[in-house]
Amino acid sequence: MNTSKNVLQFLCFRSPYGGSFFKSLLRLEQTLKNDDTDMVYLFHVDTSDIDWVQDLIKEGRNIYFLSGNFSKDIFIIKNILVKHNIKYIHAHFAGARYFFLFNIVKRIYGNKLLIIRHLRNHDQPRGAISEGLRKVLNHVDLYIGCSESVAIEFQKNFKLKNENVTFATNAIDFKRLDKFETLNRKDFKISSNTVVFLMFGFDYLRKGVDVVLEAMHNLVIQGHDVCLLLSLSVNRESIELKIKERFQELPEWLRILSPRDDIASYYQLSNYFISASREEGFCNALVESAYCERPIITSDIPGPQSLCIPHTYKFQSENIAELQDAMISLIALTEAQKEKIVSDQKDYVVKNFDLDQWARTISSIYKDLGKPGRQFKDAMEGSILETA
Repeated sequence: MNTSKNVLQFLCFRSPYGGSFFKSLLRLEQTLKNDDTDMVYLFHVDTSDIDWVQDLIKEGRNIYFLSGNFSKDIFIIKNILVKHNIKYIHAHFAGARYFFLFNIVKRIYGNKLLIIRHLRNHDQPRGAISEGLRKVLNHVDLYIGCSESVAIEFQKNFKLKNENVTFATNAIDFKRLDKFETLNRKDFKISSNTVVFLMFGFDYLRKGVDVVLEAMHNLVIQGHDVCLLLSLSVNRESIELKIKERFQELPEWLRILSPRDDIASYYQLSNYFISASREEGFCNALVESAYCERPIITSDIPGPQSLCIPHTYKFQSENIAELQDAMISLIALTEAQKEKIVSDQKDYVVKNFDLDQWARTISSIYKDLGKPGRQFKDAMEGSILETA
């Protein structure tokens, strides 16, 4: 029996910034350390060329990388498990290939190993054959949804037992948002009277970039002085191409932004935030925007619905006319109305998306995972079946 409590965090994650996601893991690491539990990080590819990963290595954290060779990676993982006496593999953004890899390693590892998959989005079965192979080759001991809606839908869609699915609602490192640069609108060729909307659009369709572009285009035709800040990352060239295909060129009311770690700088540059996603497990940006005192609009889909942020303006997903109406309603707000909205929203998100609480919840889930008849009631405040 493995008496260890140590955790290997497996990350299919290559981003120019660690962002709120990795801040959450660092807070979890500290929480576990207080309980005499070590945490180790394994990336799916060598990301040591990224500055923030280099910083982690310099700080002395246990950072490892897979080689990309399946056979070689079996022994890379096994050696890490043995060296650090790992009991849990907690995988983030990982596909079926990696869970197959973990299950092979599990067979040759001398101690008990529990495999956890963190669910970031609502997922659907991919056919009877694929699901049969998944059950046989890619065993997972526990699925953790990033929100209640993600966990409930996953359990329903994949017909899993209650004890195999739980959730820990994502949280935000709000201290990160207190550090920002005061950007000058003139540097972005935006006038002081222009109403500025912000959105993140690394996935053109999933994030609903096309929907927001059409709504903005219509508002401009109607005579509204508006501008859209569109923050992109790895897919910038392909998204710019899609925009040019629609408008022949980049519209003059559009500003495409590069990613930055002090993301609050972009919130401060804007007046309002839009999430037009067609699917969203948990929208960090809605919580961040509320903290940064920017009123929010979101597509009315399960992930954002579960946030329950007060005074959220909503529109039916893909409904351009409803989005336009919501945008016009925000533009029409008086300063007193805006002050009331942002005050209530900030108070709410600070209270409900505390990072320390998230870390304690995950720690509790680890502890309960090996217990017989586990229900995760402390972590979930009731079982999923009771809320489904």
